[in-house]
Amino acid sequence: MSRSHSTAPFVRPAVWLCAVALLSGALLAASASAAARSDRYLEGYLTAVIERDLGLEVASIRVKRGRAVVVVEDLAGESPDRVAEVIARVEGIERVEVRARGDDAKGVARSEPEDGDGWNIEVLPGHELFGPLIADPRQPHFSAVYQWYLNDDELTRVGSATFGETFALLGGEIGDGRWELGLLGGVFSIFDLDAASLDLVNSDFLVAPTLSWAEGPLSAQLRVYHQSSHLGDEFLLRNRVDRVNLSYEGVDLIGSAQVHPVLRIYGGGGVIVHSEPDLHPLSVQVGAELRSPVAFLDDLVRPLAAFDFQAREENDWREEIGAAAGIEIANPDVLGMRLMILATYFRGNSPNGQFFERRIENIGVGTHLFF
Repeated sequence: MSRSHSTAPFVRPAVWLCAVALLSGALLAASASAAARSDRYLEGYLTAVIERDLGLEVASIRVKRGRAVVVVEDLAGESPDRVAEVIARVEGIERVEVRARGDDAKGVARSEPEDGDGWNIEVLPGHELFGPLIADPRQPHFSAVYQWYLNDDELTRVGSATFGETFALLGGEIGDGRWELGLLGGVFSIFDLDAASLDLVNSDFLVAPTLSWAEGPLSAQLRVYHQSSHLGDEFLLRNRVDRVNLSYEGVDLIGSAQVHPVLRIYGGGGVIVHSEPDLHPLSVQVGAELRSPVAFLDDLVRPLAAFDFQAREENDWREEIGAAAGIEIANPDVLGMRLMILATYFRGNSPNGQFFERRIENIGVGTHLFF
């Protein structure tokens, strides 16, 4: 495997490192200036959701730093827990309190535990503080995607299958925010659909403990991960390849800001601390996600789009661009489960470990399931 690197890379490392630093500052500035505006927007948006979808009259509503306190004139037989669950589905809402006018504290439904002394521990809190990065080709989730590789000498029609998720193990409140310790795991496989036996080409295995934090429109996730890569047996028998025993461990940190209920931006970077073979360590990542404020078919279907940009020192800081657009199907009665039907695009160095030196371009269509 060649270890040579251009003396005039496509994008100099300092440029991307400065860009990430500027983006991090922009995240904080934008979220700080947008927090009050977002709270007011959410108050109006939640009022419309409650009155339109649940048929309840809102007496008062207050949103601050992701916490919503809702008082309705009369629950009209509706369960307060059900109302809290519907409200908690809205992007930017982390905690919910719901009660009817005149009810005492015993009649309050909460989507999260009551505030204590600013610190508590919950076992299996049940949801992730840091939302998945939809356009990131290495986001663990369940998916089946049909891909077309463009102008590629080795692959044309490819099946991509992903199995994985991030599970929250421990969590709780810290100050005005929340923290969470989780475990991430994923398997990413591609299959050559033009081969007679639909050969398994490559599988990557990713595992990482995660530490997440969220407060209002801000969230962040720290991962300490291991990834290893393995070629498929049929592919090895059919091709003469110089196999690379690729595995590495690293640390990355991504920060995210919900600058508007329909817009999320994120950015961060990582460093590889050990690798086989020896890899240059640094990487950066930025992106954005848009969700339509309007849903269809009784609020089950919502359009969305996402963009992801990455660059790595190992690949001379050349761009890796991912994009996705489609619809999200979410049932208010089955909270936490989201099915997405997406068209995808990727251009850059292959995310499939054994082929990380190859430049590829593909388009795809498939289903994606997030819990």
